[in-house]
Formats: sequence, C-alpha cells, structure tokens
Amino acid sequence: MTKSSNSIESSQLCINTTLPLFNASAGNNFIYEIRFPENSDIDVDAFNADTYKQTPRIPSRLKSLINDYKAEIVFQKVQSRCLSQNLRTIDGDLPSLIAQLLLIRHLENETTIARCTEILTQQNPLDFDTENHGAVYKYKVKRFLQDCALGMKPETPWLGIYDTTGGQIIVKEDGQVVCYHIYEQNRFLNYLFNSTKFDTPSTSEDENNPGHPREKVAGRTLKPYFYGWLYEEEGKYYFKINLQVRFK
Repeated sequence: MTKSSNSIESSQLCINTTLPLFNASAGNNFIYEIRFPENSDIDVDAFNADTYKQTPRIPSRLKSLINDYKAEIVFQKVQSRCLSQNLRTIDGDLPSLIAQLLLIRHLENETTIARCTEILTQQNPLDFDTENHGAVYKYKVKRFLQDCALGMKPETPWLGIYDTTGGQIIVKEDGQVVCYHIYEQNRFLNYLFNSTKFDTPSTSEDENNPGHPREKVAGRTLKPYFYGWLYEEEGKYYFKINLQVRFK
C-alpha cells in the first residue's frame, strides 16, 4: 500500500469513502413475504402504529413478527428488476444471499459486512458445502463489493465492464489517497470486506400515519424509499428492507 502522487490517471478509479459504496434507492428494496399462522388476526395499520416508536424500528418490527405473531419471513424478490439481474450477473446466488444478510443485519443488531457474513456462514441458509468450501459466502460477498466499487449501479445494466482498466485502484480515505495495484486484488477485496457496513436510510413513512408514505412538505426533498413496514397486497403480507452499503 503506497501513497500516490497528486496526478491520477484516467485509467484509475477513485473511491471516496465518505460516500456510500452502494447508495440507497427505491429499487434497492428486498421484498419478503410475511407468512402468519393460519387464522391469524392481522391489523396492518395497528401493527405499524404500535411499533413506530420502538427503537431501532425495523429490527423491532421484524422481531415482533417472529416472536409475537409467530410469522415466517420468506424472501420473494428484489424490487428493481435491473438490480436483480445485475446481482444475478455477478453471482446467481446474490439476491437470496443479500436478502439473508439484510435479515441478519437487523435481527442480530450487526452492521458490519464482515460480521454479518460470519453469521450467515454459521447459519448457512443456502445450504452450501461449508465444510470443504468454508469461505464461499465471503467470496460471493466480496464479488458484490468489488463490482459496487468498480461501477455497478442499481438501475444501470451491469455486464462487468469496469470504470477502470487499470494500473491502480485508488481509495480516498480522510483525504489520504491509498493505492492498490491491479495485481493486489486480494488486498483490495479484503479492504472492502473489512471496511464496509450496512446503513439504514429513512423509511420515508409518515409519523402521523405510520406504514404509509410521508406527506410531501413544501421545500423538502423526500426520498421515496418506502420500506420498513408491514403491508398487504392481494391478501398476502409483505415487508421491504432497503440495501445501502457504506464505509465504516
């Protein structure tokens, strides 16, 4: 790891670690079906209102669904078809894998990518051969982080064409420029893996009407993430969790 000169060639990629590695958007929502026991009496508005002031809100709601309502949380899909395809292009398991990571992030009160991946490996929900391939979850998560760093965006089709062609990958951290040569890919991947965490953007719900989009306020830009509450569609119940990754 070396400091660069002030001159950064166009073939190099700069990552500003004060900004998200993978920014939040409405399409980043991972959608889960909430399966309640048969003959359950569910009042969606009452549930969202009763849990609105609980902190942290999303973990409290998820734990209430599991512990109080004995519900099962089952991943269904990524809201954005483009993001879903981008993730599948990187690795076909990524949509399901990240969905499980997001649940761990909230249910286990962990934020770092490394720790959430460690728990995921222990739980092994995708039934990988972790005895002989113990680091398979870590490998797949690193591929996701790498492609985020090198240009993958949620609403732009991604085919692995990086923003840099390479001699070095540059990481800006607190004003310092840290360089990784293309041949130091493992060091770069380890840096991303050990330096990132999940973030929780605003749920965009209305505090006067929890579980519903916030009323527009003059002069304010509202971010339409619209996630983090229980809702019903065509007789089934769902819950969305938004994906955002930033540096610690």
